[in-house]
Amino acid sequence: MKKKMLATIAASVALVGASFAATTKTEAAGVTCPTANVYQVKYTSTNVQDFEKWLKQYFPFVSFQPAKPATQQAEVKQPAAAKPAANTQTPAKTPATAPNTTTQKTTGLNAYEQQVVELTNKERAKYGLPPLQVDLALSKVAREKSRDMAVHNYFSHNSPTYGSPFEMMKKFGISYTAAGENIAKGQRTPQEVVNAWMNSEGHRANILNKNFTHIGVGFEENGYIWTQQFIRK
Repeated sequence: MKKKMLATIAASVALVGASFAATTKTEAAGVTCPTANVYQVKYTSTNVQDFEKWLKQYFPFVSFQPAKPATQQAEVKQPAAAKPAANTQTPAKTPATAPNTTTQKTTGLNAYEQQVVELTNKERAKYGLPPLQVDLALSKVAREKSRDMAVHNYFSHNSPTYGSPFEMMKKFGISYTAAGENIAKGQRTPQEVVNAWMNSEGHRANILNKNFTHIGVGFEENGYIWTQQFIRK
């Protein structure tokens, strides 16, 4: 039996009957913008299809789409605080089979983490860049970052436990001359998460950064949280 869905839609409509022209700072400070009217509607339906039809009939100006996973990135060329990260979203897809978390003898990464490395290096190869080498110590840091986000229920480059990515690396004894970090949440496969990063300018810049030489990857199945950390030794 299908569960009833309760959706709350907030639609804002602002009617401004004025023309805009260039003004001085003094003039601009005296302009008052009209307040937008906000309408909140509750609708109960047995399925998403009925809800979408109702929404299109009565609120044709409101868009409806499923929630999307988010990604963030931070990058710095010298040891310092991370730059402000831009939020990017990617469509959610059908859940995939859980990864094989058996440790690989050659790399120390599980199957999903190893695939992220391989897909990342494939993207670099397209631009004539050398592959990144797996750094096992850095991968432990990346894995701990993903675990920390899951345990403490946050999604940010700055950890309440370890501080910034760069402070965290130093606490784990990682030496570098340049470093960067990509994080993501909600993507179910390595292909999904690498595609999400490549479709975001800031994350792509980290992946294709010619200065980076080593990579660490950490995947936390609880919440599907991913961390890529890059360094130049």
